[in-house]
Amino acid sequence: MRRFGRSSSSRAEEPPELDLSSSNALFDKYADEDDLAWMPMTGYFNFATDLGLDPEKDPKALVLAWKLKSAEKPGEIKREEFLAGMGQMHVDSAASLKSLIPSFDTGFMEHKEFRDFYRFCFKFNREDAQKKTIEKELVVGLLPIVLGARFKYTESFCEFLGQAPVARISADEWNSFLEFSKEFDDKTFDNIEDDGAWPLLLDSYVEWHRANK
Repeated sequence: MRRFGRSSSSRAEEPPELDLSSSNALFDKYADEDDLAWMPMTGYFNFATDLGLDPEKDPKALVLAWKLKSAEKPGEIKREEFLAGMGQMHVDSAASLKSLIPSFDTGFMEHKEFRDFYRFCFKFNREDAQKKTIEKELVVGLLPIVLGARFKYTESFCEFLGQAPVARISADEWNSFLEFSKEFDDKTFDNIEDDGAWPLLLDSYVEWHRANK
């Protein structure tokens, strides 16, 4: 914003004020008809689709949910969360939000930021907030979307999960796989020690990998 008595070069221009009514109207378009305080999963899928994202395949659709502060209920966004996220991104319309989507590429994230996003993905995909695990089949579909080609062992780990005698994956196992992938991305498993540093599931994966790859 230009100030009287100041040259335009003396300070950076302030961003325009956000139109809260515009953000609320955008939320209303996708809100639950029976509870306007919430955007349900179906509403979120429609929202992401209207922004040009494939909510079933594009990791940027998950980044969007993360940036919109979804936290209280898995798979849903509360109005207050939505408004806080829009405010933090400094947008108040679908058009202004859509202009930011290219920056949602996870390849731009440093490890700490990506770790926060990765952990969010587990929480967002639980059946409800009380659950501490998610179904194995969901993990097999979700990991390639979230991790992409970031680490070399993702594909073989999903192959291992497909035949592993487990039905659900815990948050600890999910979170540990990211750190495991980072540590061994440029290494083989030849000298890895079974010292209890990783969850049993990852020890089993290493044994399976040695026998099958």
